[in-house]
Amino acid sequence: MKKVFLLILVISTLAVASQLEIFSSSGEWAFFENPARLLSMNKQGVMGSYQVFSGEGESLGTFLVGLFQTPAPNIAGVLYLKRSTLTESSYRTTIEYDAAFSPEESLNVGAGVSFTMDQEERKEIDLHGGVSGYLFKDVGFGVSVRDFTLWSQKGTYMGGTYLLKLFYDSSRKNRFSYSLVFDQEVLENRIDFTIGSEQKAGLGVSVLSNTKTKENTVKISLGFYATVNNVSVGFGTFIISSPVSSDPFSEYYYTQGTGIKFAVRW
Repeated sequence: MKKVFLLILVISTLAVASQLEIFSSSGEWAFFENPARLLSMNKQGVMGSYQVFSGEGESLGTFLVGLFQTPAPNIAGVLYLKRSTLTESSYRTTIEYDAAFSPEESLNVGAGVSFTMDQEERKEIDLHGGVSGYLFKDVGFGVSVRDFTLWSQKGTYMGGTYLLKLFYDSSRKNRFSYSLVFDQEVLENRIDFTIGSEQKAGLGVSVLSNTKTKENTVKISLGFYATVNNVSVGFGTFIISSPVSSDPFSEYYYTQGTGIKFAVRW
């Protein structure tokens, strides 16, 4: 009964809540950054989030709900449904499954596939993959690609999002990291600093560059993340001085974003 109540509470709150990326590499949401990070989970459960990006009279809302499972000590998986909607009623619906395993103690490997359909029923299949691990005791790395288009009825090649991340863990509690992200036409250099383990607070500063127009801008991110027993809640927000993307489904298209994430384990 307790589990059912917690599940209802999470789903009900998602209906009125609004999430962030500074903790995208934490806990159950780690696979958003890199599928190999799925192995940071240690229990099965349900996750959800709702995020809103806004700017210049437009907004993008994204709702997500998913199930994650750790069927064995060295393998994990997640299945989720995501719906992203623009103010002019354009939308994308995505179903994705990712799995990860650990061939060595200090190395994790992950891969996944997603199926997406838009308001015109145009379909797309994307691949995701990544590697993460520790070079030394507290120094780690991550390399990944997300949304690499294998097939699309849109007739265009989407390119994917590429990530290189280096981080220092400070006894696995406080983390300092540098990330280089290339998302189609936008290059992001980001520095994040988070404090805490179960209860976290974080600050991120990014320099964004549009590789075609040569526009540059700055993004500042703030986030909070807390775990009590088997329930986790993460909140975050960011501000971009000016948008640098031409894709309305990209956060780089907007000047600010906010939202919340939930996870319940059993």
